Amino acid sequence: MIYRMRTYVAIPDRVDDFTQFFLEHLYPPQRDHGARLVGRWLTEDGRMVAVFEYDDRAHFERVDAAVRADPRAAAAQARREELGPLFEGYDEVFMRSTVPPGIGFVWGPEEAG
Repeated sequence: MIYRMRTYVAIPDRVDDFTQFFLEHLYPPQRDHGARLVGRWLTEDGRMVAVFEYDDRAHFERVDAAVRADPRAAAAQARREELGPLFEGYDEVFMRSTVPPGIGFVWGPEEAG
């Protein structure tokens, strides 16, 4: 498995708009073409972090090509232009787990000690 982490610099008063835009326009084509959303978070310092899972780099490239060819991508871009700035910039990295399969990191009160 590989993971794509995209970190956006959120505009504080646009976080709700950006989240709504993500849920309505960005996420559906990703999901429909095979990307698996691990999660999306807002950090205390105002960054928005989205992590998607793929089988491997080839899977990501197939999903990415399909999303780019999807008519919803052009519609999303047009909608984003209508909305104005939703974030100030972003960074994207790919990651792989260094934890062997089967080792879980469930952290709850019983593990806290």
